[in-house]
Amino acid sequence: MCGIAGFTFPAGDAAGPALHADRLRRMTASIKHRGPDAQRALLLDGAALGHARLSIVDLASGHQPMRDEATGLTVVFNGEIFNHVELREQLSGAYAFRTRSDTEVILAAFLTWGIDCVRRFEGQWAFALWDPRDRTLWMSRDRVGICPLFYAHLPGGHLAFASEAKALFAGGLVTPALDARGLKQTFQLWAPVAPRTSFEGVSLLPPAHVAKWRDGALTLQRYWDLDFGVTPDAAEEPRLLEELGAVLDRAVRLRLRADVPVAAYLSGGLDSSLLCSLAQEQLGGTLRTFSVGFAHARFDERTHQAAVAEQLRTEHRVVEMRDGDIGALVPGVIFHAEQAMMRSAPAPFLRLSGWVRDQGIKVVLTGEGSDEMFLGYDLFKETKVRQFWARQPASKYRPLLLRRLYPTLSVSQQSVELLREFFGTGLETPDALGFSHLVRWGNSGRILRFLAPEFAAKVADEDPVASVLATVPEAVAKWRPLARAQYLEARTLLSGYLLSAQGDRMLLGNAVEGRFPFLDTGVMEFAARVPERLRLRGLDEKHLLKRFSKGRVPASILERSKFPYRAPIAGALVGPDAPAWARELLAPEAVSATGVFDARKVERLVAKLRAPNSAESEADTMALFAVASTQLLAHHFLKPKPVPQADVDAVRLEAA
Repeated sequence: MCGIAGFTFPAGDAAGPALHADRLRRMTASIKHRGPDAQRALLLDGAALGHARLSIVDLASGHQPMRDEATGLTVVFNGEIFNHVELREQLSGAYAFRTRSDTEVILAAFLTWGIDCVRRFEGQWAFALWDPRDRTLWMSRDRVGICPLFYAHLPGGHLAFASEAKALFAGGLVTPALDARGLKQTFQLWAPVAPRTSFEGVSLLPPAHVAKWRDGALTLQRYWDLDFGVTPDAAEEPRLLEELGAVLDRAVRLRLRADVPVAAYLSGGLDSSLLCSLAQEQLGGTLRTFSVGFAHARFDERTHQAAVAEQLRTEHRVVEMRDGDIGALVPGVIFHAEQAMMRSAPAPFLRLSGWVRDQGIKVVLTGEGSDEMFLGYDLFKETKVRQFWARQPASKYRPLLLRRLYPTLSVSQQSVELLREFFGTGLETPDALGFSHLVRWGNSGRILRFLAPEFAAKVADEDPVASVLATVPEAVAKWRPLARAQYLEARTLLSGYLLSAQGDRMLLGNAVEGRFPFLDTGVMEFAARVPERLRLRGLDEKHLLKRFSKGRVPASILERSKFPYRAPIAGALVGPDAPAWARELLAPEAVSATGVFDARKVERLVAKLRAPNSAESEADTMALFAVASTQLLAHHFLKPKPVPQADVDAVRLEAA
C-alpha cells in the first residue's frame, strides 16, 4: 500500500511548470506516512503524478511513477495485485517486462486489455493512469473499497486526485470546508454516501468503479458488484466445506506474497484465529501475531488471544490500552481518518499499527469481511427475528426471541415493552429495502438531536437513509431479506467505515499494509452461493465457517459468544484522565464556534457522562464521540498546518 496524488493541467502550459511542481511535491509529501520509503513526482505534458512508496514487492526496481517508454503510458498505484505472477505469465508474450513489480503488470494489462483489465485483477488497489496518446486520465478502485481514492474538479475542467483529502488541501487545489450533508450522513450511517465525503468539493471514487477523464468530462462506471441474489448452491455440506477450504487457502496464499515478512492481527475471535491457523500452516510455523489488550476488563480479550497463540505456536505480542491512551490517540485518528466517527474503536488500531511497524513489520493479515460474507453480525440475527415477528406484529412472544441475542436484557415488563419499541421499527413493511438497518440507523440518528438549529435547518432536506438507498440497484429489492441486509452492510459499514476509517487509515497512518483474505473475490462469490441455513443456522452465526474451523482453532474460540469489538469512550474523553484537547474542544465556546452541534446540549451531555457513577448509554457515548470527532475534524482541516518544507524537499522530482 502506498499513497498517490496528482492532477491534470492544460497541455503546453509553459507558464506553470514551477507552480505545478511545487503543488505536486507538497501533495506527495503530505501523505508521506503512507509511503515513507520513497517519494517521487513526475511532470508530464498535461499531467502531474506523485507517489509515496511503501516497498513490499520488488524492492529494488518497483519505483513509481512508472512509465512505459514505448507509449508514454504512466501509472501511480496504491495497493497490491495479488495475482500479478499469473497475469505476468499471460502477458509475457505481448509485453517485455523490466521489473518484477505488480505495478508494471497494470501497465501491461492496460495495454493488452484496456481498462477492462481491472476485472482480471485480484487484489486491493487505487490507481491513476495517464495515457498521453489520447490525453486521458483513468482511475480505478478495488471491488470493496480497501484502498481510498479521492478526486476534485478544478477550474478549466481539470481534475485532481489523491489517496487522502489532505493532499488536495496541501497542494492548494481545494479550499477545505466541511460538507454539511456528508456530516449528517455520517452521523446516521457511520460514513458519507460515496461519492460524497466530509469536505465540500472533494469526492470519493466508489468501490468497484473506473473513472475516465478526457477533455474536461469525467465519467464513472461500475465494473463489479456483490451479488447475494444468486441461486444457492445445492451441494451438500461436505462438498461446500471442501470448496471453502480451497478458496480460503488460495486467498491466504496470495496474500502471503511479499518480499518482506507478513504478520497477522489476532483479535481472539473466530475470523482472525482461522486466518492465523491457515497462515501459520503455509509459512511453516514462522507467523508473528499481534493483538490489542485493554486494562478495562469489559473490553479485554487477551485470554482468548493467548489460547490461539499457544495452540498455533505463533510468536505473539500484545500492546495494552488504557482510557488515557485512547484519549491521547483520538486526534491522530481523526487526522488520518478524515471523517467524523461514533466510536473510539479505531484508536487502538492506530496504536497497534505503530507498534507493529516498530517491530519491523510492514504487512499484516486481518479478518475483516467474514462477518459480512458469512452472516456473523447480530444485525443479521435481528433481521431474521424481526422478519419472523413481522408476520404477527401483535405477538407477545416473538419479540422475546431477541433476548437470545441479548441475554442481559431484563425480563421485567418495562424492559419487554422497551424491547418491542426499540426493535419494532418498520414491522409494517418487512419487504422494504432498508428494513434490516432501520434499528441501527434510527439509533445512530439520535445524534441528530444534538445538532445546532442553524446547522439542522441547512440540511433539513437531507435524508441520509434515502440517500444511501438511492445508490442500491433495483434488483437488490427483490432479493431475500438476509441478502438485502448483507448488501447494505457491505455498501455502508464495511466500505465506508471498517475498511476506511478503522482499516486503511489506521494502518497506513503508520505505514503498515493490511490484507483481507475474506474479501478475496473467490471467497466472496463462494459465500454468496452458500445457502443461508449453512451460514446462519437458527441464530447460530457462521455455521459453515465454524465447521471448517473445527480442529484448526481452539474449541473455546468456537464455543464463545460473538464479542463485538469496542473501546472506551466516556472515560477517555471526559473522565479523570481526559486529555487537554478534549476539555478545550468540548467547551461550549469551541462547540459554538464550529457550528455543527448545539453547545448547551453538548454541555449537558458532558456533565451527565462526567458525573460519578453515571449510567452511560450507547446513544450518549456515540453522541459524545460524534461531537468530539467533528470538533477535531474542524480543528485539523479548516486551518490546516503547512507541510514541513523538509518533507517537500525530500520528494524527488523526475523528468519525463
